[in-house]
Amino acid sequence: MATEVELKYLTNSDDVSAKIFNLLTENALTYTHQVKQLSNCYFDTPELALRHLDMGLRIRVCGSQIEQTIKTAGIVVGGLHQRPEYNVDISAPYPDLTLFPTEIWPNSKTAQQLQTQIIPLFNTDFTREIWLITMENSVIELAFDQGEISSQGRSLEICELELELVSGEREGLFSLAECLFKSLSLRPGTQSKAARGYRLYFNKQQVEDVELELDLHSNADNIETCFIDGIRHCLQLTQVTIEQYLNDKRLHKLAELVDVLALLRQGFWLFDEKLSKQSLAIRQELSYFIQLFAWVDSAIYFRELMTKTGNYRKKLDYSEQLIEQLKLEKRRFPDKVMVSQLLHSERFNGLLLSLLRMITCQNRQQYFTNTTQEPLIPFAKQKLSESLALLNTEMATLTSMDAEKYLSQRKRLHRSLLTGNWFGSFFDAKQRSEYRMPLQDIQLGLRELQSLWIIKQQLEKAEIVNEANNKKILDWQESKVENLLIALTHSKNLALSLPAYWLT
Repeated sequence: MATEVELKYLTNSDDVSAKIFNLLTENALTYTHQVKQLSNCYFDTPELALRHLDMGLRIRVCGSQIEQTIKTAGIVVGGLHQRPEYNVDISAPYPDLTLFPTEIWPNSKTAQQLQTQIIPLFNTDFTREIWLITMENSVIELAFDQGEISSQGRSLEICELELELVSGEREGLFSLAECLFKSLSLRPGTQSKAARGYRLYFNKQQVEDVELELDLHSNADNIETCFIDGIRHCLQLTQVTIEQYLNDKRLHKLAELVDVLALLRQGFWLFDEKLSKQSLAIRQELSYFIQLFAWVDSAIYFRELMTKTGNYRKKLDYSEQLIEQLKLEKRRFPDKVMVSQLLHSERFNGLLLSLLRMITCQNRQQYFTNTTQEPLIPFAKQKLSESLALLNTEMATLTSMDAEKYLSQRKRLHRSLLTGNWFGSFFDAKQRSEYRMPLQDIQLGLRELQSLWIIKQQLEKAEIVNEANNKKILDWQESKVENLLIALTHSKNLALSLPAYWLT
């Protein structure tokens, strides 16, 4: 039995092999090189009994060698894969489960029972180019795979790099990855070929929305554990949302990615006094990318206003000038190619790798002060109370007559809800949900208010408010804002009246 420790990256670069050779030469790294043609078939039962045991079974044919492999439950965090695997040479391209160690099965009869049911599900066929590299007292296998996954007439492209630790320290993997970032367009791969194959077999794509409320209460009993578990979960969410956005290029998914980055940064703010300068440097990088994506919300508002089925489009059709003004503003936003380049960039990959280093580091003192073993609950209550005090002070001054002042509280409200996302799972779920509901209503109302405010700004910007049709739109806009402010004030008063769930 061996335990794989590897980093996986997907690439959309050209001339990958040539660039790797150049990189190894420029850094004076010692290596050997070979090319293999690999054909793999993955098996399971029709009911996915192995999948339910968190196992993956394959037959690999390489030249005259036939090998069966089973991978058992492991860990995947931010592109770092760790899974125990068992390999057995066989003489025919069909698995024999009884050749694997008996201790990997739930009971002694499992292998025999499954043997009669397994069927082939999908194939992965690819060329693997391998460099065995010595770097920083570590030996690393760098593999570049090109080919396809196929099942029932459907296929997916394989174009990925795998960095596997053969011997030495894990830091060697990270250092080699940093070198690759400089030469190649990469993004972490969170799904194995097998996981993608199962998706293809069932013809399913990942389109679900991400869940931003962290569920940390089962493991975290001190400040350090809570922070690390939260960062780990957020890093996984980041990889999921990146992949979802790049699959369909929807602004909605890009906005989810920005929300996850904001949740990550909120963790660094909340634990600020417990973190070292090295950790705070990561927070600065998060802020840098959140600021780069600051346009996304506006782009969504403009898209909603421009969509023919949008809530306000019929009203806007009264003014051709306003429609043209909105089209002009929409063209100012970055396009999909620019976003993709940013998500594959050296700096963005460096940020994700720094987060991965943090959560996998065995010596965490470089990231923390010496006070992180304190009990968590008093700390969580303190942070929730501080956030509430700041929000209440601001909200108490809001009136149903001041739209701009309401809009100015969007960031404060967002940060308060993110604080609840970090610590809410430690308290009663029903009370937490009731407390957050009016705040979430305000958040939704402020999004609508922002859309209405954009209409007014664009009318004024184009200096077309005096024309009859445009005056009609402005009157309608003012009426909608007035009604919305009344609803927002009602939700605000309700929010201010509710007891804090963490103090009851």
